[in-house]
Amino acid sequence: MTVMIYATLERAIRSGSPDRVAELVRTTWLDPIANGESTLSAVRHPLGFACLPVLRDGRQGVCVHLFGERRTPVRLSVSPFHCHSWDLLSHVLYGQVGNQHVTVATGSTYRVFDTRTTAGGDRLVPTTRTVDATAGAPEHWAAGSAYELAAGHFHASTVVGGAPAATVVLGLHHPEKPDLTLGALDTPAHRLTRRLHGRAETVSLARTALDRLTRDADRLTPAGRR
Repeated sequence: MTVMIYATLERAIRSGSPDRVAELVRTTWLDPIANGESTLSAVRHPLGFACLPVLRDGRQGVCVHLFGERRTPVRLSVSPFHCHSWDLLSHVLYGQVGNQHVTVATGSTYRVFDTRTTAGGDRLVPTTRTVDATAGAPEHWAAGSAYELAAGHFHASTVVGGAPAATVVLGLHHPEKPDLTLGALDTPAHRLTRRLHGRAETVSLARTALDRLTRDADRLTPAGRR
């Protein structure tokens, strides 16, 4: 079942079928959470959004990211520039999401941190590597569109004006590649905690996402890049 839903969702995204993507996300995950049939808890991500980690099966994973809902102020201990050990395929369910590509070269502006993720959070460990980083202009993606990010490619995520937005993110893990973050040269090793939302909060988040999906259904067309 998990392999089938991942493959079905990926086909729907790549074929440019946003209505089908929204239907799969709604019926497979959001409806059961909103109805109290699922015990899954949303995670308060260190970057300030809520994450529903709805699927993890071997190298494959799916998360629903909810931006602008119950957002708390974020005080970053490092820069927002980071790279994943996952190939990511992100589809915008509603709202607009920005992705900023970052070019990294040997230099002396930032220290590279090895990000070691556990169930309780991320431990950031400084390495001996230092780099310079150049951020490109953000690309903004509207509801119904999708974009990809290869494992090991540095980037930063943004949301237009802090407005509510949601993405469903498919990931294919490459265990041989590290998760990395750029920080100040003198920042020590430290931990970023990922707290769980309570059951009532998680249900409310799912219901809000369902309401926004329904309200914005007429916008879920292959709008492409804005």
